[in-house]
Amino acid sequence: MSTTRTRWLPAAQSVGWFQLNRHDDPEPADPEPAPDPADDPADPEPDPEVEPEGDPEDPEPEPDDSKALGDAGKKALDRMKAEKAAAKREAAEERRKAAALAKKVQEFEDRDKSDLDKAAAQAQRAQEQAAKAVARAVQAEVKSAAREQFADVGDAVDVLMRDPSKYVDDSGDIDTDAIEADLTDLLERKPHWAKPEPAAAVEPEAKKAKPKPDPGQGSRGGSAKIDFRTASEEDVQAELAKIGFRKRF
Repeated sequence: MSTTRTRWLPAAQSVGWFQLNRHDDPEPADPEPAPDPADDPADPEPDPEVEPEGDPEDPEPEPDDSKALGDAGKKALDRMKAEKAAAKREAAEERRKAAALAKKVQEFEDRDKSDLDKAAAQAQRAQEQAAKAVARAVQAEVKSAAREQFADVGDAVDVLMRDPSKYVDDSGDIDTDAIEADLTDLLERKPHWAKPEPAAAVEPEAKKAKPKPDPGQGSRGGSAKIDFRTASEEDVQAELAKIGFRKRF
């Protein structure tokens, strides 16, 4: 009997309708269907070429601190602004020249080797000139930012200009925020470099009113120059007139 059961039991289990589950077992739960990716599409990625709606925020204007300066301060401020503008124009022009020469190198790749070498040398010189122009523009920005904070602007220039390239982004623009942050950090480390606070103006003491001389008290100088006992009548009248006394006749 045992042998017969061993033979037909595996064969019966392979049939789909044959189940050996107990009648008191709970019904198996239906498996949850897998989510369909098509029913919940992912959010589309924004198109980098499409500009966001709304006008871009206008940059904040630079504070006009020329009103608080005297004539000499205004002239120095105008001269510094002119140097900054000239340095930026020079840096932009040098970058344009470097880009033009780099393009020329690309054009000479299929030509003579000698022409390619010449163009490469010119491009190298142009890049060096552009780097110098950018450094001058960065230096002008550092001077302008340090003018109100440092007693000696040269101290800030010496420290920050050790690596001016870190204040220029990939597009060639100067990162003024980075300059301001480094200047603030420099003052925290070297507070004795800070510009001293202006001394309060001392008001002059009020002039004391001098008492007016009393003509009736006579002269407070030395003794009389004449002897009234022996002086003539005219000399006596003249001397009395000096002290405001007039003889009655």
